[in-house]
Amino acid sequence: MIGDKLYEANVFTVVRQLHYSDKDAGESLDMALFLNGLPLFTAELKNPLTGQNVQHAMTQYRKDRDPHEPLFAFGRCLAHFAVDPDLVYMTTHLQGADTRFLPFNRGRDRGAGNPPVWQGFATAYLWERVWARDSVLNLVQHFIQMIEVEDDKGRKTGKRRVIFPRYHQLDAVRRLIADAKDKGAGQRYLIQHSAGSGKSNSIAWLAHQLSVLHDDEDRRVFDSIIVITDRRVLDRQSRARRTRLAVARIADVTMRVFSSRLALPHQCAPLL
Repeated sequence: MIGDKLYEANVFTVVRQLHYSDKDAGESLDMALFLNGLPLFTAELKNPLTGQNVQHAMTQYRKDRDPHEPLFAFGRCLAHFAVDPDLVYMTTHLQGADTRFLPFNRGRDRGAGNPPVWQGFATAYLWERVWARDSVLNLVQHFIQMIEVEDDKGRKTGKRRVIFPRYHQLDAVRRLIADAKDKGAGQRYLIQHSAGSGKSNSIAWLAHQLSVLHDDEDRRVFDSIIVITDRRVLDRQSRARRTRLAVARIADVTMRVFSSRLALPHQCAPLL
């Protein structure tokens, strides 16, 4: 099929010690990943055996990577990763000393970090799974977005931000999509999110991808996606996220229910 051939024609390139600066030819970063010649991710890789760890990588990005360089300009790359054998952190916007990194770890014993492994590195999931060919294309198609930042009242601030899933969001959405594709409708799941961990984005990514999910026979798995929330802020955030993800040309209908729970079946009836 033409679509399959175009998909396979995508060219991925990994460059080690990428010299990125016209101002200083000696400046280089540890690694960059390109898709069809366009930069996607950069990474600073640190080894504790040489006295450096992930904290040194984040400091290097903040102090030594000039955000005015074309490669590090906002929106040029999708994300920048600080990596050592035990931990991963990432950011989508280099801002010098103000750069904010978020953890991109699997979690360990219901806490931070990564579980130990018998062979290899605890952070091998990054290059073995997240940076794998199909995974990167899935990230670009279904997850990563450039959005306009809104204030607490939903008003646009004129600022932009790149949304990139954290590991727990990526893992939860992908596992749910895979299970729904395999088992079909009618299953029940519980996803636990702590405060500030990105619930609205996870809801939007999941709702969007469920709306375009097809089984192995190319049949749609779900006819309608209904999202019910009990908080106005979460409702506004998730609706805004779903609106930006409406690139699938599927009608996105949101029903807002503020009355008693008895009214819910009647207000949702048009969706069924």
